[in-house]
Amino acid sequence: MNHDRVHCAYNGIDVDPETQALTRNRLHWLLDHLPSGRILDLGCSQGTLSVLAARRGERVAGVDIEEEAVAFAARLAAELPPDVAARLAFLRGDGERLGFPDGCFDAAVAGELLEHVNDPGAVLGELHRVLAPGGTLLVSVPHGLMPHHDHRRTFYRAGLRSLLAPLFDVRELTVLDRHMTAVAVRRKTPRGTPAFVLSPEETDFLRREERLEQQAQTLRDKLERANRLYRDVTAVNAELKARGGDGGAAGQDVLDRLSALQESVSLLSGRTSAGADELGAVTEERDRLRADLRAAETEIGLLREAAGAAEDERQRLLESIRELSTGLAAVRDTADAVAAQRDELRAVVRAQAEELRTAGAARDEDLGTAEARHEQVLRGLHARIADLEEEARTERAGLERLRTIYNGERHRHDLTQQRLSKLLGTEAKVRQENERLKEKLEAVTGRLSDYREQVTRIRSSRAWRVLSVYRQLRHPGRPEPAQPERRDALPAPSPARTVVPVPVAAPATAPKPAAPAPTSLEEVRSGLREWIERARDADGDEVVLMFSGTTYVQEARGNRPIRLTRVYLGRDCPVFFNYYRWRDTEPLPEHPDPLLFQSPIDITPRLLDEVLGADYGGKRKLLFASFPHEAMVRTLTHAASHGWVTIYDARDDWEEFSKIGMAKWYHPGYERYLVAHADVVTAVSAPLARKMETLGGRSVSVNANALDPGFPTPSAPRRPDAARIGYFGHLTDKWFDWDLVLRAARTYPHYTFELAGHQNPDLRLPDNVRLLGLLGHRELAELSAGWALALIPFKNGALADAVDPIKVYEYLHLGLPVLTTYFPQCVDYPGVRVTESAAEFVAALPEVAGSDPDLGEIRSWLDRNTWECRVAAYSELAEQVVRKGREGLLTLLECR
Repeated sequence: MNHDRVHCAYNGIDVDPETQALTRNRLHWLLDHLPSGRILDLGCSQGTLSVLAARRGERVAGVDIEEEAVAFAARLAAELPPDVAARLAFLRGDGERLGFPDGCFDAAVAGELLEHVNDPGAVLGELHRVLAPGGTLLVSVPHGLMPHHDHRRTFYRAGLRSLLAPLFDVRELTVLDRHMTAVAVRRKTPRGTPAFVLSPEETDFLRREERLEQQAQTLRDKLERANRLYRDVTAVNAELKARGGDGGAAGQDVLDRLSALQESVSLLSGRTSAGADELGAVTEERDRLRADLRAAETEIGLLREAAGAAEDERQRLLESIRELSTGLAAVRDTADAVAAQRDELRAVVRAQAEELRTAGAARDEDLGTAEARHEQVLRGLHARIADLEEEARTERAGLERLRTIYNGERHRHDLTQQRLSKLLGTEAKVRQENERLKEKLEAVTGRLSDYREQVTRIRSSRAWRVLSVYRQLRHPGRPEPAQPERRDALPAPSPARTVVPVPVAAPATAPKPAAPAPTSLEEVRSGLREWIERARDADGDEVVLMFSGTTYVQEARGNRPIRLTRVYLGRDCPVFFNYYRWRDTEPLPEHPDPLLFQSPIDITPRLLDEVLGADYGGKRKLLFASFPHEAMVRTLTHAASHGWVTIYDARDDWEEFSKIGMAKWYHPGYERYLVAHADVVTAVSAPLARKMETLGGRSVSVNANALDPGFPTPSAPRRPDAARIGYFGHLTDKWFDWDLVLRAARTYPHYTFELAGHQNPDLRLPDNVRLLGLLGHRELAELSAGWALALIPFKNGALADAVDPIKVYEYLHLGLPVLTTYFPQCVDYPGVRVTESAAEFVAALPEVAGSDPDLGEIRSWLDRNTWECRVAAYSELAEQVVRKGREGLLTLLECR
């Protein structure tokens, strides 16, 4: 018997506040996800959830196998208002044999039930039977090992999902405190018989939990024994004091017992202390393992949900094909019937004509009348035949349409089947990759420990000290750390000797250069006013404020804000370009275009009022916020009040950048404000656009990266070397997957990997990996003429999911086949092979290296994806804002 006391726990009767809070959270979650209608509360216990649902207005039948629980729930219902009690019914029953008719409930709840029953599959079969088509099932079970005398099994995510999946479509499965809760919808057609099975990973984890629980129980037993001994010692001590004797035999006996008990208490206290520490470590290890298991189960669950969705789509298509086949057969039957009727009418016409010819000789006097009647009948029959032929043509046309639809549905079914097969294969690959990563982590941890020991031995060795002295001798002008620089004085000549002076040039002490002074604000403001004058007279019809957090406009770096700026300058549109600098003493950059004004980020906020309020001669004003900086949050409304069209251009997932220690300035509230209130919001990729839509609750368009047609090409035709593989760009280990590159280099030692870029970590590289440093665009173009393919090996994850690499466009412009890790935005790009795992990346490398991309298709695609196209898209979006006006509170800022 279970003897559950949910009513007491929910109302805080004889339980601690934590238990009450956990119970309330679980029941409220179930109530929030419970749809309206006829409800079955199976395993209702004391009827708490049933009463809550009835108070909400639902009609509820509560069923439990324990008679005491049903009686308690009935007494509880009798105390309710009559209208609420009328909606409640509590019955004693077995979940494996419910006495309800088929399809009589709209929703059912199995709260804390499946872990108690002998056959959960039979219970779920009964719930499937009594639920109406499309009915909802809510389930809650303990998550992981929860010792209880009546628990017959332990649930984890995969085990619960596999138990429900044959009869129910699992729509949501989450971990709530120490329990799992699921929302599932009744399948129209079962996919098998439900059975409780744990995956190998879950079985292994359950064994670990059981061992930890045994250890914890042993420690609790030791603690209980220590407490019991302590109580005995206290009782003996009280007995001794009560007797008050100081020398009798009874007193001595009590003292001996007291001494023995105190020794036992001391021994057990020491063990208990150690056991408590061990229990804490065991608990931490169990919590960590549970967190790892939840993460793995979540990933596998997502894959299985995708596979389930594909299977549902396949079933739907099969059903559609069956219906079309039935309709096709009916149309064929109709066409056959029409043809038969037409043949019958023709036979009637022939028979009547024959009859008229036979009777003509005998009835010459009525020939005129008969011929007239014959002609009338004949015309009617011809008209009927024409109608039937038209009907037959219509039916044949409908038949052809059905055949077309049938073929399309069959094609979709085949595609869905292929996708399902791929998803099933992907799940197996994920498991293999997970095992490989575990082994790799263990190996790397061991090597790291060895390296640390080696470094410690080297630094403590005599050779290291000698090498330090040698370095000092090699660089005598370099002062020792924390030692002032000094020169040894030459010895003075002895007065007893005549010294012939030899002219020796004394070493000149170079004067220490003065530290550069910070740029004067007035100097910058003076240059800004001159730029505003030039901007007003410029030929372009737009003026741009590009708030970029990157470097100044230059040739060696070509990020998105710089590329857009170059296009606007090419259109004679003036651009105010905000850039980042490390120190306020760095000089302002120079640029030959007078329509470009570059302002460092430490000065820009003091210039924004003047820039936003200036007169630009009627030009359309565009403000680009290319990252969610605090200054843009403060400026957005101000810019709108001056008639600027504000654009938040989400070019990266800044939240993920902040997680790897890069965008330390990032604040989620700033980005949420920009997404919600900018006039236009764009993103460089579809996944990033979906994230921005979630943040701002509005539509976000994709305006991807693009190609600069002026990017150099090799001066001579490409002559690729099949053994040379290239890459250019950032080499930081924050997102560049060095482990993947080294794995590929070790797998293919006959290939040479040439990497051009900066910020590479200090690694020991194999001989076939060459670092070329930071190169200019012209050097990269000439170098690429000998590459067999180009790589983009970034670490898979949320950061890469949002990226649309500019270098993809440049690689394709150079005529290179491209191999990348997983970038969802690039999946459909021509000439690009996107892989989803490290194993797939390494295996595809020789195949892509030997491929011959379709240069005509690539050139056509690149012509449609230039920075000119992106700027034209922004002009169109700005025109729509001007045409339609702003929305929400910003309508108050419209300039009239």
